[in-house]
Amino acid sequence: MHIECPHCNVEFNSEDIAYTLKKGNFKCPVCGGKIPDPSADPQKSTPISINKYIVPAVIFLVIAAALSMIYFLKPVNKESPVANKMAPVIIPPSPGPPPAQSLPTPVTSAPETAPPATQTSDKMQIIERIAAGFHKTHTYTLEGDFVCLDMAIDVWNQLRTNGIEAKIMGGNIKENVTTWNYRQLARESNHAWVVAKLSPAEKVAIETTAGTVIKPGMANSSAYFKGIEFDTPGEIKRFDSLRKKANEVCLHASELIKDWNENFAGKQRRPEEIIARQSQIEQRKQDCEYTLNNLEEFKSRAIFY
Repeated sequence: MHIECPHCNVEFNSEDIAYTLKKGNFKCPVCGGKIPDPSADPQKSTPISINKYIVPAVIFLVIAAALSMIYFLKPVNKESPVANKMAPVIIPPSPGPPPAQSLPTPVTSAPETAPPATQTSDKMQIIERIAAGFHKTHTYTLEGDFVCLDMAIDVWNQLRTNGIEAKIMGGNIKENVTTWNYRQLARESNHAWVVAKLSPAEKVAIETTAGTVIKPGMANSSAYFKGIEFDTPGEIKRFDSLRKKANEVCLHASELIKDWNENFAGKQRRPEEIIARQSQIEQRKQDCEYTLNNLEEFKSRAIFY
C-alpha cells in the first residue's frame, strides 16, 4: 500500500516506513512530519468498523515491533546499508500519444485567407524588402532564451499581410539535426525563423535576426529548411512553453541522479535517507516523461531532411 506525506507530498510504501508507526501515525523520513495511518479507524463508532481494521492494525504493529527489535538488538558495530550505484536514465523516444492529462491545446483561429498570389519574382522582391526593412528597425540580442521567436512572428505577420504563404520554423541551425530523434530536436531547439513559399516547389528562408534571405543552394542553407514547422504564432508559443517545462523538469531529474551517484551509491546511509531519495528520483523521472510526452503533440511537424 502506498502512503503519501501530506506535508512534502513524497510517496512511500507502507512496508518501508512501518517501523515509524506510533499512535496511529507514521513519521515521514523526509520532512519528519506525521503521516496518518490509513488503516486506522479514528472514530471507532461500532464493533463492525473496529473488526474491519483490526487485522491490518495488528499486522502493522507486529511489523513495527519486529523492526524495532532488529534495530535495538543488532550489534553496535554493524555496518549501515550500502546504497547501490544508480545509472542515469535516458528517457527513450515514445512512439505513443501523449497522456490523457496532457495540457489542453489552446483554441486558435484558422489562418486568414491570403490575398491572391503574385508572381515569383514579385514575391521575392517583397520578401527581401520586408526582411531588410525589419532588420533596420529591430535589434537582436542573445540575452534570454528564444528571443528570436517574437522577431520571427513579426516577419511572418508581414508576409501574410502581403499575400505570401509562410511558416514559422523552430529548431537548431548550428547542429546536424538529421541524426537526431524528435525528442532531442524538441528539447534542443533554440532558434526561430521563417520559411516563405514562392511557388509550390520553391521556398526561401528568412533569418529575421540578420534581415537576410536564405535561398536553397547557399552555404549552410539546408539547416534553415529542417526543424519543426508551425502554421500560427499560437502553435509555436505553446511548443516553446512545453519545451521549457520539459527541459526544467528533466534537468532536475538528472541532477538528482547525479547527486545519488556521488553521495549515496557505495556509501553507508540510513535506511530512511535511501528510501526518501529514491522516492524523489522516481517521482522526478515520471514528471520528466510526462512533460516529454506533451511535446509529442508537434512530432508530425518535424522535418529532418
